[in-house]
Amino acid sequence: MIYILNQKIAQQIRIYRNSKKMTLSELAQTSGIDETYIGRVERNEINITLNTLEKIINGLDMTESEFFSYLNLENGDPLLSQVTKDLKYSEKKITF
Repeated sequence: MIYILNQKIAQQIRIYRNSKKMTLSELAQTSGIDETYIGRVERNEINITLNTLEKIINGLDMTESEFFSYLNLENGDPLLSQVTKDLKYSEKKITF
């Protein structure tokens, strides 16, 4: 399950970066994260921490809500689908 979530986040980072016509170097500069590290994240070679994800989202000039609103986490994995439903309807909300 974690691998699928990492893969979706990695894909989404690349999609947003490309849609904003940003190079890896530009995202590295705006997020304060090494360009090589971001490249490895986008290729899903390493697991990203929440702190790093937050820096990348800020570097993309997005809010967390904007970033996650387009992730289609329900497709492809029933367990991941259940987790996202549980999170969506949980009384405790996750904040960054």
